[in-house]
Amino acid sequence: MPVYLGAVSQYNLGDVKSEIEKGMKEAGVSFDGARKAIIKVNLVQAFAPESGIIVHPVIAESVIDLLHDSGVRDITIAEAPALGVDPQKTFQTTGFADLAKRKNVRLLNLFDAPRTNVSIGYGYKNLPNYYEEDELQNYYCGYMSVPTPILESDIYINVAKLKTHNRTTVSLTMKNQWGLLSFKDRQMYHRVGLHEPIVQLARAVRPHMTVVDGILAMEGNGPILGHPKPMGVLLVGKNMVETDIVGAKLMGADPEEVLHIKRAVALGLGRWETDVRGMSIESLAAVFDPAPQDVKKNHNLYVWRNHRACHLDDESFHRAFRLARRTPKYWMFIPKLAYYILFKRIDIVRGRGNRMPEFRKNQKILISGDCARDLLENYEEIPKNVIHIPGCPPDPEEIVKAIIAM
Repeated sequence: MPVYLGAVSQYNLGDVKSEIEKGMKEAGVSFDGARKAIIKVNLVQAFAPESGIIVHPVIAESVIDLLHDSGVRDITIAEAPALGVDPQKTFQTTGFADLAKRKNVRLLNLFDAPRTNVSIGYGYKNLPNYYEEDELQNYYCGYMSVPTPILESDIYINVAKLKTHNRTTVSLTMKNQWGLLSFKDRQMYHRVGLHEPIVQLARAVRPHMTVVDGILAMEGNGPILGHPKPMGVLLVGKNMVETDIVGAKLMGADPEEVLHIKRAVALGLGRWETDVRGMSIESLAAVFDPAPQDVKKNHNLYVWRNHRACHLDDESFHRAFRLARRTPKYWMFIPKLAYYILFKRIDIVRGRGNRMPEFRKNQKILISGDCARDLLENYEEIPKNVIHIPGCPPDPEEIVKAIIAM
């Protein structure tokens, strides 16, 4: 299917709307006859539009105006941000609450939406925090639970951001649908691994239109901790896989090395040969600083993770910092952590199926969460330099206590 690649240098409403409209014509998208539309945006956390982390409200406003032009009045903007993030605060901070008010459209927190089971022969039910790989068949249920409003809309529009991602290499339209999963399902599928559920979700739910906001993109340690990268590009398409192939190429990534894209093509959800309309990829592509996929190093702090590691674990560590700052009895947390980072070494291991770092002098290894505890199975006693913090996710107070006690 055609994928339109447009060039837009700024978040100017008229220019953005014009490019999306061109993209719709090239991609064969029409809103004629539709009455109800839902726009799934990427608002992973409560950041300002200028951060490059979230979809800019002007992109959504342009889509809303185009829907209005076609007579569509029943419009909803939908999202469920990262686990542990307040959806209402996210809508406010990102500017989408104001946009919804101005345009008289609804905001929907997808965590609160009714859900429908879509039978696609894939899915897990009641997956425990810890399991053996050969036990997965015991939890197989054969369906994925998705928000009912997505399925009942006449037009479902997937609006993603052009970003690198530290667990999935890139964050584009297929990854954007992760926000369709319930809180519990996100926890379960993180334990299985991200790539396969992303692909299966693409089988279960297929947008009528995809838009990728790459006017201000993100490189480096995305999807949150990277750096904004002005790109001045917009993508419009119907097929998520082929749109993501073009998006990956724009970032200088090889789409055949992105596991969920490769798997999606193998399942027949898209083709490697993309029909790019508008600008050429070569004229707008740039080499992005990639996100670290296995270890992130900061001085002597090494964070080991994989695509099974959960954002809830990340949030627990952020909450641990906030707890330590406001609680006098835990004030030693930050200087103790800083001491190891600057003068010794600390390794934090997250996610199921990871590997134990090589033991070194003056080192502490934190095994974070229930998913990573399989690393300890070969030890009769936990080594003195290894600390396991249980939980799914770990309790922030336990993280603080463990680091103070090092």
